[in-house]
Amino acid sequence: MSNDILWIKARMPGVVLDGSSFVSTGLISCLQNDHAIDLLCLRLTSREEAQAAEPSCPFRNVFVADTDNAGGLARRIGYRLGYSLRSELTSTPRSVFYESGRRARALLERVLAERRYRRIIAEYYTVAPLIAGLESQTSLVLHDADHLSIDLEASQEPSLPRRAWLHHRAAQMRAFVERVGPRFASVLTLTPFDRQAYEALGIVRIKSFDVPLPDLPAQLPTLEGESIAFLGSVDYAPNRDALAWFLADVFPAVLKRYPAARVQAFGGGNRGGLSSPNVDWMGRFPQGEYARALGGAALGIAPIRLGTGVKVKVLDMMWHGLPVVSTTLASRGTPAEHGAALIADTPAAFAEAVCDLLGSRARRLELQGASQKRLFEQHASPAARASVARKLLSGG
Repeated sequence: MSNDILWIKARMPGVVLDGSSFVSTGLISCLQNDHAIDLLCLRLTSREEAQAAEPSCPFRNVFVADTDNAGGLARRIGYRLGYSLRSELTSTPRSVFYESGRRARALLERVLAERRYRRIIAEYYTVAPLIAGLESQTSLVLHDADHLSIDLEASQEPSLPRRAWLHHRAAQMRAFVERVGPRFASVLTLTPFDRQAYEALGIVRIKSFDVPLPDLPAQLPTLEGESIAFLGSVDYAPNRDALAWFLADVFPAVLKRYPAARVQAFGGGNRGGLSSPNVDWMGRFPQGEYARALGGAALGIAPIRLGTGVKVKVLDMMWHGLPVVSTTLASRGTPAEHGAALIADTPAAFAEAVCDLLGSRARRLELQGASQKRLFEQHASPAARASVARKLLSGG
């Protein structure tokens, strides 16, 4: 039998530096030494083409399919209207039609006619129609429990029409996953919480795993000063909500006790409406400079109140050696939920946790050591990587 793997993902991992890409890169790293991996992606930009040509690219071949709506403005509008109508008639999220179109199906058929694969690994439920009939040889990786994420977003939405629309979208996702999820011999999630959410929809052949991480850095930050790191683009709704909540409801109490404390916000996005004293907007850093810049902070925060899945920013801050204050939601699937971070969900408790760390470098170093130990055992050790590889290749 062939030892090759076909990986299916809408975008090529590694170019867009977001949580999804971080997860994909970690999963691929668990398999690439022992398997030849081909990628089938549905869109390719000039940056992605350049990366595919680099010697470090983890894929043997990259196969690209245009979406069916690719073309002029009139074509895009026509497909959008058609997909919207089909979405309402079939209780199917509109994104499914974009990512499982005729062009993608034709390319997949051509690739499978020419090559044999030990396993197909597909990311996101939106590609389920694309691989219809191949579910028994496919591991479906679900990054989030999207139906719960959108319902949670709706619960925070003040506009009644938008709240109703969000609940409608969540119901579509729930109905679609209930139809297609049980067909797969293997479904994987990033946290036990998400696994339980999908089990409630009738998916019984499902497992969760800890996101693989690179080898831990040899040198860790000294955790001096009173700077507080926040990671994430504020154009992304959960990040914007988190930072707005922290600056408005938590940070004033911190500044009363530590007036020199500063928030360093790493990431892009429109910061309008997020004004606050003692905030440094760091923007995006080149990868080579990122560790040095982040290493100047005393601690990191993850005040996330929306979403599901694993919050990669928590793993990222811990990997770089920062102690973290996190909400319960943001702790899922990370060492934070096992005692390697401070957990707080109310403004008063979150402010107290931040002040606890700002007031004690010894406590910061203690958490740094605890998180590094947990990160290695659960996410970065050879045993942890081997466990993820087995789950990816398992048929159930």
